[in-house]
Amino acid sequence: MIQPIRLLAALFGIAVIGAPILALGFFVVAITGDPGTCEADDRPIVISDEAATAYVSAWDSFEAALDAGQPATVTFTETEVTSRARQWLDERDSPINDLRICFSDGAAAASAKIDLPFVPGDADVLVDGTLILTDEHAVAEIDELEVGGLPTLLSEPIQSFVDDVIEDETVDLVLKHVYELSFAEGSVTVSGTP
Repeated sequence: MIQPIRLLAALFGIAVIGAPILALGFFVVAITGDPGTCEADDRPIVISDEAATAYVSAWDSFEAALDAGQPATVTFTETEVTSRARQWLDERDSPINDLRICFSDGAAAASAKIDLPFVPGDADVLVDGTLILTDEHAVAEIDELEVGGLPTLLSEPIQSFVDDVIEDETVDLVLKHVYELSFAEGSVTVSGTP
């Protein structure tokens, strides 16, 4: 028969040694696992300064039409949006790296590496969600989040950190007009009203 003191000592030992080992295991799975990228095999996203410049030029023309009181529409490719978003994140010294923004029929997704706090290395993240542009600021709503090789249930605590990072990065995006997004395979169309 096991004595109660031995049982308590065994349970304490498991808690003291097991919890850190379990945490280390989850950390390794989060860092070394890969949920994949949102990029379609037949539509590679080619990051370039030219694509970022094309995005800025098209956006400026779009905004100028809205500022003049005219409804306007502009369409961007995944390459243009991703190139400009990466450039913008680099300017802000963001914890988000290797960002890719992808569009499919009626939906958007993003994949990236994110520096997690108190953890050496980056975690690969795949996000499906919605970007809302109807308020004064852009708001990202995450529908699904995958982190490294973690099961979705274990990724949920990290979602609040990712939400905070996205909010921190979009808080300076002030919207001057009312916008509507329409997603197609490989592109997004932004319609605006003054």
